[in-house]
Amino acid sequence: MRRLLIALLLLLIASSVAADETPVPEPTAEAIPEAMPLVSEGDYDIINILLMGSATTNSDNPGLTDSLMIVSVNRTVGAVSVVSIPRDLYVYIPGFDMQKINTAFFYGETRAVEGGGYRLLMDTIEYNLGLKIDFYARINFNGFEQIIDSVGGIDLTVDCVIRDWKLKSPELDKQVAENYEMFTLGIGRWTLDGDLALWYVRSRKTSSDFDRGRRQQDVLRALWRKVRAGNMLAQLPQTWDALTRSVTTNLTLTDAASMAPLVANMQTSDIQYYRFHLKQEVIGDYSPAGQAVLVPQREAIISLMQQVVLPPTANQVKPVLPLVAVINAGGVPDLEYVAADRLELEGFRTFVTTEDYIQFRRYNHIVDLTGATKGNPIGTIQKVLRVTDEGVEIAPDASREVDYKVYIGSQYQYWSCTRDVIQPPFEDDATATPESGG
Repeated sequence: MRRLLIALLLLLIASSVAADETPVPEPTAEAIPEAMPLVSEGDYDIINILLMGSATTNSDNPGLTDSLMIVSVNRTVGAVSVVSIPRDLYVYIPGFDMQKINTAFFYGETRAVEGGGYRLLMDTIEYNLGLKIDFYARINFNGFEQIIDSVGGIDLTVDCVIRDWKLKSPELDKQVAENYEMFTLGIGRWTLDGDLALWYVRSRKTSSDFDRGRRQQDVLRALWRKVRAGNMLAQLPQTWDALTRSVTTNLTLTDAASMAPLVANMQTSDIQYYRFHLKQEVIGDYSPAGQAVLVPQREAIISLMQQVVLPPTANQVKPVLPLVAVINAGGVPDLEYVAADRLELEGFRTFVTTEDYIQFRRYNHIVDLTGATKGNPIGTIQKVLRVTDEGVEIAPDASREVDYKVYIGSQYQYWSCTRDVIQPPFEDDATATPESGG
């Protein structure tokens, strides 16, 4: 169990890196908001771990922590949640007035703050989010790539085309413009090495910082799958010392071992993921210095942090999740994996399968084998997979082995993206439409 916990910790740390090296602004005096109330933990045994990805390849440069995640481990009820914190969140940094949250660590490391950057960032999170941080772990670009490569790369599903500039080869000079090319990662299932994974979590040319947080979480899930599927846990203790050379953390092996029972049988679907949303937890604005920032919305953030840390009841932590069989009926490779992965994020158990005879479909089609009229989550499946009511077949089956069957049509490749990501024009079928009547 200790081996499994160590593996999970490494994966969480590795997936938290992403960023751009940008100048650090000078502090500017502004009205200081009232401190957030501490999130209630009730009688639960909860541990909060801060994951930091620093925008630097230089070990002597603390960099800006443009990637921040908090992993909340509720050991009482066996729950794990992950929340991504946007780098542009405009907060009060104790001793440095109002600034973006990604500058707190830099200030703490470079301005002789007691406890350094780790202490200042943890204090900043407590003041502005109401979360007490118990442990931290920090990694930079180099460490991220090394950990991804050490597990042989990751298999990742992409539901939104990502397009951005990328070095033609990792060893080329990053300062030379001619060394870059426009690179596209299309809809499908891909194997990413450390270099490509770093590009994927950093890209924002066609998306946003909110979407970057989502992609960082996707990498976390892919890493965890790789370790479980490859039975790599037995080798991880031997590589622990080497891997932790890339990571700075105050977690000890004793601390990690205490969480081992929780993660012994953890699946990717067992982890709950949360993110900030524009016009809900934050509102876009400009600071007095002219910086684009995200202004926290107090009540919405209090509600979000409470969801992350404390489930409503123990019975709601691990309900029996609906089981969905996903079948490729359109002939486009790997679309079934894209759909299955997307549904898993919405709280479904999914698996990819096939049938002896599959009717070819252009549009996604859902067969509801539950026949439920109350509390039926089929609306979520329809929304995620762009299926209209005409594309739903109700076929109650009391002896069913799955709750739903989803047949993925060929057109799903054009309408799989439901994120805040700019998609390229359709080239193969200019007349494609998101209707799903099939």
